Amino acid sequence: MKTLLGDKNFLAFWAAGTLISVVRWLQLLALGVYTLKVTASPFLVSMVPLLFMAPMALTGPLWGVVADRMNRKHLFLGTTALVCSASIIIAYVAYIGALTFNHVAIASLLAGVFWATDMPVRRRLIGDLSGNAIASAMSLDAATGNATRMLGPLLGGLTLQYLGIFGVFMFSLGTYILVLLLTMAVRLPDSRRLVPTVSLLNDLLGGVRLVSRDKWLKLVLSVTIVFNVFGFAFTSMIPVLGSRQLKLDPFWVGVLSSLEGLGAFLGAIMVALIARPEIHFKIYFRGVAVYLALVGVLAVTVINISSVSLPFIACGVVLLGIGIAGACFSAMQSTLSYLAAPPAFRSRVLGVLTLCIGTAPIGFFCIGWVAEELSAPTALCLTSVFGLAALASVRFRYREVGSIPPTSQD
Repeated sequence: MKTLLGDKNFLAFWAAGTLISVVRWLQLLALGVYTLKVTASPFLVSMVPLLFMAPMALTGPLWGVVADRMNRKHLFLGTTALVCSASIIIAYVAYIGALTFNHVAIASLLAGVFWATDMPVRRRLIGDLSGNAIASAMSLDAATGNATRMLGPLLGGLTLQYLGIFGVFMFSLGTYILVLLLTMAVRLPDSRRLVPTVSLLNDLLGGVRLVSRDKWLKLVLSVTIVFNVFGFAFTSMIPVLGSRQLKLDPFWVGVLSSLEGLGAFLGAIMVALIARPEIHFKIYFRGVAVYLALVGVLAVTVINISSVSLPFIACGVVLLGIGIAGACFSAMQSTLSYLAAPPAFRSRVLGVLTLCIGTAPIGFFCIGWVAEELSAPTALCLTSVFGLAALASVRFRYREVGSIPPTSQD
């Protein structure tokens, strides 16, 4: 860790990734609250994170192949410039007072295209810049990423309440410009150049074929699918719970959401301190189980909100626990996938991981539909129960796979 923090190239790119993550969580909160305000529809609120994550399923593996065929720094700069340009356009539309949900949907989709590059491009670069300290670098990146899940919603609620939706996109624009400047200062280490195969399709399918033959990777990625379909989707209901059940204004909705981020930050630090290779998978799997169970606890708390003393604090404590459990998952998923993949296939395997993360829109659609037809607490209760059942079935399916992963050496 000391070596990493003394490397100017690593520090610059780590800071760039942190700023991107701040904007991501800021926009998810602010656009969700804004959508509820202008449409009064929980289903459309759930469409915001759905559109953020849909490109992962559509383009994740493709980004992995592209990242193996071209300069990853240039690719990262190009995609950052894309969302920077989108922020300028949407900010102008908001300034003239013409912003509708359709504009919010377009902005979310473009941000999702950028997010789809995170695993195969940005995190691959984090690994490349870390030398032999891959696990420490990934844990540090996860810790700061989770800290932004606290800071982002706080800034999102604050910015939306006092500067409006125009301020949200202007803040995003300024941050993306700083990211571009930091990344341009990064110098990548020398690495062996891979000779691309003749067929892009063969490269695209190469990561999928590798995963299909590796039971360990299939287990890790199956757990990722369960988390994203049944677990992560609950975050789309935080603006609904805060605004409708707890009657909070945008700033306090941001505070409520940031408590989950605070738990994630504390959990990531804990994981960085205690994680050893022999318990990586246990941290990963049990984190998902506790996460799903606590979503159910949050649902029960909100359903009985009238009989709960200090309901904001009660919900906040549960969200804090959810964040800690989620950090156990997020800190380990990229580490396990990176280490288990042969070096030549790491970007492609991380692309497949992005594809698995991209299953989250299924969960967002379902939880939004149930919340629209029944209620948000009912939707959370159902996703908790079905998620725990799915997680148990995955572990039973791969019961012969041990908890210590095979690792690939450079």
